[in-house]
Amino acid sequence: MPAPHTVGRAKVYVETLGCSKNRVDSEIMLHHLSQNHYTLTLEPQEADAIVVNTCAFLTSATEESVQRILELSEFKETGRCSTLVAAGCLSQRYREDLLKELPELDALLGSQDFSEIVPLLDQVRREPGKQHSFVQPKPHYQQFEEQEKQQSTPRHFAYVKIAEGCSNMCSFCNIPMLRGLLSSRSVPSIVNEIQQLVSRGVKEINLISQDTSSFGRDRGQLELAELLRAISALEGDFWVRLFYCYPNTFTDEALAAFAADKRFCAYLDMPFQHIEDSVLRKMNRKITRSQIEQKMQEVKRVLPEVAWRTTFIVGFPTETEEAFEELLEFVAAGHFTHVGVFTYSPEDNIRSARLGDPVPNAVKHERKQRLMEVQRQVSQQRNQARVGHVLPVLVDGYAEETELLLQGRAAFQGPEVDGLVYINEGNARPGTFHSVEITEAHDYDLVGKIIE
Repeated sequence: MPAPHTVGRAKVYVETLGCSKNRVDSEIMLHHLSQNHYTLTLEPQEADAIVVNTCAFLTSATEESVQRILELSEFKETGRCSTLVAAGCLSQRYREDLLKELPELDALLGSQDFSEIVPLLDQVRREPGKQHSFVQPKPHYQQFEEQEKQQSTPRHFAYVKIAEGCSNMCSFCNIPMLRGLLSSRSVPSIVNEIQQLVSRGVKEINLISQDTSSFGRDRGQLELAELLRAISALEGDFWVRLFYCYPNTFTDEALAAFAADKRFCAYLDMPFQHIEDSVLRKMNRKITRSQIEQKMQEVKRVLPEVAWRTTFIVGFPTETEEAFEELLEFVAAGHFTHVGVFTYSPEDNIRSARLGDPVPNAVKHERKQRLMEVQRQVSQQRNQARVGHVLPVLVDGYAEETELLLQGRAAFQGPEVDGLVYINEGNARPGTFHSVEITEAHDYDLVGKIIE
């Protein structure tokens, strides 16, 4: 249906904060905007409307989102902007107070149907000076089943969100409140999306969700293995990665399907959050150290060269110095290729809030630094062992720092979160695979030359 004449073709700038899952949500908005009566711009000073897709998982992310909204609101004075919208988790978490506390905002869009960005902007432009909101109390993902998107990543890699929400109820996490319980897409809809991406030349598919290994659980059974087999039936030269797998629900069947296709990178992102049993129990992780170690052994028996990515939280209310030392020793054992460390954040909408926040911030940050230093040494040793080896590398293009180098990633390096392979000899186009001989190692990055 054509848009009302009063709306016109306004320019919209969309900025994404937070995780790759937010990026997918922004891609939904970009598609709907571009397919209707709006045009897109990469320059906020040129925009008639600015949309900020926010993060509010932690207090620090909330503060960053608010600060960025305030910075972008200046374009109401110095640019063309007449409409400022906050979308995503910040709107979902603070829907009662946000418009009152930030009068710079004209509208809110929660973390549900992002296609509503078009009617929301239409409404704001029809009724200037009035604040508007499209925020459902309980977000759900089902309506995104066949949602089209406008890819915002480089042409050769893409994120595919296979589910939304989480039903694990970890005590430190507010995702169920911000994103709802687990809601999985259908296998055919995901496979169809991947097939379309591959047909457009995408060479790397990154499967993401809040809990990837529980895919299908909301329908009564775990379906990740079925999904992986269906993806494996597709033709083409491309990589597939798995992000955000929950250890409890990563089955032997899924592992077998994962290992059966060489296009599936031997790379597994599986956040453990801690290793000491009493901390895991208070986190409501429903797993013990011995079960984590057993899961790792099972994976390594099938994929001995697997690159593990994990995350840990330090400073949880019940984390004693002894519990932290146990975690430190576990990481020092060298299990992981990549480790992310977060300091515990005492949010007001999480179950562990009742435990207080007894670990001083200085101690939290000191523990984080100690843990990251241990992992830095592990990473350095791993990278040094790769010197002289030839690795398949997906070339991303020129290095961000200089056009004198190319940059790319090996199979054990995920986009935007891990290290890089810098290429100082040879030429290649972005989105092509090449054999690269590693000539130099750094803490997190490698240097090499193209040999074919």
